[in-house]
Order: sequence, then C-alpha cells, then structure tokens
Amino acid sequence: MINPWSSSDFFDYERLKREFGIGDMNVPFDHFLFRRHLILGQRSIDYIDYALKHHMKFNVMTGLMPSGEMHLGNKSAIDQVIFFQKLGGRVSIAVADLESYSTRGISLERAREVAIEKYILNYIAMGLEPCEIYFQSRNSDVQFLAYMLGNRTNMSELRSLYGFTDTHDLLHINAPLIQAADVLHTQMKKYGGPAPTVVPVGFDQDPHLRLMRDLAKRMRIFNIQLENDLVVSVRGKDDPKEYIDMAYEYLSSRYTNVKKDYEYRVVRADGVDQQDLVGIDLDLAHMETKYNDFAFIAPSATYQKLMKGLKGGKMSSSVPDSLISLNDDPKEARRKIMAGMTGGRDTEEEQRRLGGEPDRCPIFDLYNYEIDDDKHVKEVYDDCRNGKRMCGFCKREIADRMASWLSDLSKKREEAREKLSLYIHE
Repeated sequence: MINPWSSSDFFDYERLKREFGIGDMNVPFDHFLFRRHLILGQRSIDYIDYALKHHMKFNVMTGLMPSGEMHLGNKSAIDQVIFFQKLGGRVSIAVADLESYSTRGISLERAREVAIEKYILNYIAMGLEPCEIYFQSRNSDVQFLAYMLGNRTNMSELRSLYGFTDTHDLLHINAPLIQAADVLHTQMKKYGGPAPTVVPVGFDQDPHLRLMRDLAKRMRIFNIQLENDLVVSVRGKDDPKEYIDMAYEYLSSRYTNVKKDYEYRVVRADGVDQQDLVGIDLDLAHMETKYNDFAFIAPSATYQKLMKGLKGGKMSSSVPDSLISLNDDPKEARRKIMAGMTGGRDTEEEQRRLGGEPDRCPIFDLYNYEIDDDKHVKEVYDDCRNGKRMCGFCKREIADRMASWLSDLSKKREEAREKLSLYIHE
C-alpha cells in the first residue's frame, strides 16, 4: 500500500507500474524531463496526445500542499505544468489548505501565507502564465463536487486504498474526495465541460489518481469498453432508451455494423480499434452533458521519478540540508551542494581507474533535473563514468549554476508579487 501523505523513500518503479497498471511513457513530448526518462509512467496520456493532434482544449491540473518549502524535488511538477501550458493547456492549481489542515494541523491562515510566499511566487517567477489558482476552503464548486463524489464511494474502498482505520478523523478521510473534486471540477459546465486533463504526480500520489479516475467513470451515464467489438453500456436503472438511441445514432454515422439492445442496456459496434476510443469517449461525454452535469473524462497522469536528496534518500523538507529550496539564499545552496553526497569513489586514483557512479549520485541529479542542455548533461555523465571528471569539479560547477539561477529567481519573485491578482481566484 502506498501512503500519499508520508512516503519517505524511493520505490521499485517497475514493480509499481506492473502492480497498479501504470503505463510506460510512450508519447515523445519535447521536454528534457521526458527525453531523459525522468517521467517514467503515465495513465491515459493518449487523451492529451489526441487533444494536441486535433487542436482541442485540454486541462492541466496540479495542487500544492502548503506545509513546507518548495524545493527542487517537487519543482519538476511545475516544470511540466508550464510545459503543457505552452502547448495550450488551461492550467488550474489547487492550494490544498483543507487537506493540510486535516492531515498536518496547519491553520488556513498559515497555509495561505506559505502557499503564496513559498510556492505561488516561485511558480510565477519560473514562467507560469496567468491561470486559475484557488484555495480549497474558498472554492464552493470543489466542496459541492466532493459532496457529490462521496455518493460514489464507501469506507471499504477508502480503507483498501489508504489504510484508513477507526482512529482517522472524518476530515482526513474526506481529503481524497476533495482532491478528486479539485481535478474533476475543471470539467464542470461552467469551466468548459468535458476535456482531457493531465495531472503531473509522483508515484506516491497514485492512490489519489486511481480513486479519481474510478469516480469520474462512475459519474458517467455511458461506460465504454473495447472487447472483441466496442460496447457502450448505460449505467443506472432508469429507462435507457433515449441514451441508447443517442449512442446508436452517433456510432451508426461512423461504423457499418452497429446493434442496440434495450434489455441489456448496450450498443455494440464492429470495426472499432483502440485508437478510435479516445475520440468516441470525448464525443459521447459532450453528448451526455445534455442529461448529466458530471460527464467527466477520467484524468490522465504523468509519473515522475523522485529526485535524490543531497544527504541520500529522496529530497524532502524533513531533511533541510538534503534539499535545495527555491527560497534558499544562493550562499546557503552552495554550502549544501559542497557538503552533499556523491557517487564518486573513495580516492581520486580509484575514480580515474574505475569511474564514478552518476546513477546513484545526488550531485548528478542536479544536472539531470535542472540543466536543459542535453549535450552537456550527457558529457557530465559519460566523463564521470569514464573517470575523467572529479566530484569536486562537478560540485563547484553545479553550485555556480544553481547559485546564479536562485539569485535570478529571487529577483523575479519580487516582480511576481505585483502580478498575484492575475493568478489567485477567490
């Protein structure tokens, strides 16, 4: 079981992908995080690929937990958000102040301060264009939808996903429904209706993704499956005739052998292949909005590999000297880097003879996650493996780069303060 609130170490990514049905990242997005396979997995990324190829609208959704520092370890999610925004995605960002209150005891006032000072100003400084940033506690649409989603799950499912026990308070138990509503509310009618939605996450957040994807499907009238042929079934117990006729008419305009069955509440179509499913799902979702306010497309997700902390393990706010905060003074960041662990050998002679081990090196991770020059990063990797690079040189070089970047970010952060009203929606 994965605990999305307290996962503290690395995962066996391939085992998790097999166990929970996370697919390989098979869409070649032109960003270094994807090119370097730092984004290891995906769910339904073909919906985003379809939207891009057909010039359709799509949503980009993420959230922030206002309980600690924004650091390089969680920065890559925003790097992806900015990348997808540049491709045309409509960005929404939830400040999880209700969740931070329920799971970590942080007051709403403190959560607001942390969200703005530690996160939102950095997002803007990094290049995020105006978008919708909101606080869970002040968004009535999210609260309403969470209430409605609660009718589509039960305690047995939540115990299975999260390990909840009788000692967990109800606010904590409700937090996953709030998070699902954060993502799905972007497809409500007032926000533009059904649309592909991508959520960049770490593997530790997969329980949330599994729940919200299942909830999205349960809110639909139509259930779409490809067996030997396409099967569109109608959920519920009311008279399915109008829904079946609508699906039948739509599919008959595209395929030759289409049959409907009122008794079994299904429409079947031959000659449909896997690549047709996305378009069919999107079309039927839009048609369904005539009858259903919650005709959601199950959200897509990208799964990123965890960044190593400078003291080992994953980069985490719980080990201050192991992280580089985006609010760190450049001198402090330099000190942490120079004191960081490496993948080097015990002596210079061994390093030259045996070569270093960049794959387990936190210093190399700084290059890999933060430097967009593919050629230089490959040179660093190869020269380390071949014994041509010493750890001290790498530390000094990346410390200089990070100090310069942090200094520039600090200036942009102050400029961003004047733009907050373009982002925060209340």
